[in-house]
Amino acid sequence: MKDIQSTMCNRSMENSSFRLVNRRRFLQTVGGFVASAAVLRAQDVMGANEQVRVGLIGCGERGTSLSMQLQHTKNARIVAVCDPDTDHMARMAKKLGGTVDQIRDYRKLLERKDIDAVIIASPNFWHALHMIHACQAGKDVYVEKPVSGDAWSGRQMAAAVQRYGRIVQAGTQNRSDTGLIPALQYIKEGNIGKITAMYGTCFRNRSSIGKVDKPITPPATLDYDLWLGPAQDKPIYRPHLHYDWHWDYNTGNGDIGNQGPHELDLLAWFSGDPELPSEMYSFGGRFGWDDGGNTANMQTAAFSLNGIPCTFEVNNMWMTPTRNVDAVYKGIRVAIIVTGEKGEFRGGRGGGYVLGPDGVTKVAKFPGDAGGHHMQNFIDAVRSRRSQDLTAPISSAHKSAALAHYANISLRTGEQIPLAKIPSAIPQTEIFADVIARQHKQLHDWNIDFAKVTCSVGGKVSINPKTGLVSGSDAIKAFNVPNFRKGYEVPEIG
Repeated sequence: MKDIQSTMCNRSMENSSFRLVNRRRFLQTVGGFVASAAVLRAQDVMGANEQVRVGLIGCGERGTSLSMQLQHTKNARIVAVCDPDTDHMARMAKKLGGTVDQIRDYRKLLERKDIDAVIIASPNFWHALHMIHACQAGKDVYVEKPVSGDAWSGRQMAAAVQRYGRIVQAGTQNRSDTGLIPALQYIKEGNIGKITAMYGTCFRNRSSIGKVDKPITPPATLDYDLWLGPAQDKPIYRPHLHYDWHWDYNTGNGDIGNQGPHELDLLAWFSGDPELPSEMYSFGGRFGWDDGGNTANMQTAAFSLNGIPCTFEVNNMWMTPTRNVDAVYKGIRVAIIVTGEKGEFRGGRGGGYVLGPDGVTKVAKFPGDAGGHHMQNFIDAVRSRRSQDLTAPISSAHKSAALAHYANISLRTGEQIPLAKIPSAIPQTEIFADVIARQHKQLHDWNIDFAKVTCSVGGKVSINPKTGLVSGSDAIKAFNVPNFRKGYEVPEIG
């Protein structure tokens, strides 16, 4: 850690004057954009043959996937890529034919007048600042899920879209799925009767990320200060810096905030995109892996949307330490279940099906395309300037992301109780009893010591649906005020 701190200190001293000058220049540029925003919006509709010129922020795994999608999208092209790791940028530029510009600092990219829109595929903790600054600079935005790294930042993002009048699409592509759209309509028409419950699952056969004895040193190709951004500078004891940041609460949100936002968004969508729930409860922990992560690999959350009781379950563990097989619930792994009085819908990305009252017979099928035209939907809206045509606007996406954040608040502020006592420590419901029976059988197969290993039984989080603020214990209320690193604070917009 001493090496990292020494390097960061020197780099911070060398770059401090640059950041101040660059920030001043950036804000001056933003001022110009905002001052002329009304004029620009009136003249913004593109001609039939005009292309949307795109800058890509974040050249990792997700950025690579999105860049490939854009390659097959009409009326758009990438002109520049951006990442604090020059190695990532070089690989991305090569995949794109070597004709794009490589810009390490996103602020310089946002100053470019030849960029109309940006795709944000940076780590979660960067999404808000990247998106808000892009809107301030007059750019339209496609931002990956979860749109925010915390609930407060998500609200600022939604406010920024309104203030600066930009076109902003969330990367919750299930809302563009050609199977899920008619499935939702089928349910709205009353074909499964009144909805009585909903269930979301995130069952992934992930592995331990490993652990090292000494804090790692960032690669020489990386500007670590620019990579950290709003996150705190803490020692990292996992072998790999990139991607595995998902499993550290300082930089990530666990799988409930990684894969989970897709299915949480489906729950919100299928319940009518209501206001936030008034309460959130969660329990779980990180079991079986002695590694550099601290997020849960088994987690269950309970809340209500539009009066419908909802349960969300995460299970990232193999069925046994040597059996690389996913857990399964009602025949699904990563999907949602919408239970009605006359039937049940089961599905997710790629469509789904409906079972009749007997719970066995398939009475309807909805094959989908996994939201393959989601990026095209964004580009079309950028060209037409019709934000109402977006299938996944920030107004809904930030609430879906917040569901994961509230669940994590409950889990992280919970009481640590031995696994052996969990059945009597959590609310006595049929659903929780089923979850515990399945999970505890799996943990027994992992040879977990139920007398010594603890589980977090969540603190009860009360939520103001209008403001998004939480109440409860002092530890819970502390999450209302994000702790951003100095110089990288997310601005309060509204």
